[in-house]
Amino acid sequence: MGSEKVIKVFCDKAKLMAAEVIRVKKPMNIGTKLVEVLRPRGLNLALVDSPLVKEANLERYLIDAGFIVEKGGAEFARQADSGIVQFDYGIAETGTIAMDATDLKARLAAMLPLTCVALLPAINVRPNLTEVIETYLSQGSWPGYLTLVTGPSRTADIERSLTIGVHGPERFIIVLVG
Repeated sequence: MGSEKVIKVFCDKAKLMAAEVIRVKKPMNIGTKLVEVLRPRGLNLALVDSPLVKEANLERYLIDAGFIVEKGGAEFARQADSGIVQFDYGIAETGTIAMDATDLKARLAAMLPLTCVALLPAINVRPNLTEVIETYLSQGSWPGYLTLVTGPSRTADIERSLTIGVHGPERFIIVLVG
């Protein structure tokens, strides 16, 4: 669980599905990477509080770097250029990430902005979906709304014309921490 081999498979599979994977050693390194990657995409961010967000002091770091950080309100994430959300688990065999998205803010920040930034502790990468399901079940009740994401949103019409970003983000960035 979380071994370097499993993490490498996860990163390779996620990249095959058009996700960008950024590895950082410590939570305190998240802010520097995000400023570099997100600044060209716009300054409006939807940020969902989480253990990694707090440990990285991400809200303060992003505000100090000139970003406009939105954390709530009736229009949460509707005008954001990027949404930042912590996900629960990574699935190595497919490059998918999983999140208990029962909280509406987590769903909105992950789906409405053109760029989704998924924060993921490297220790939470599992070899397959079965292990992720077993882990959720071992924690007690099943999530009220489970989200699985594999790369940016894709859809195609009957003529096989592929379009990115119609039903969700067109850019998907996984920040793998640890």
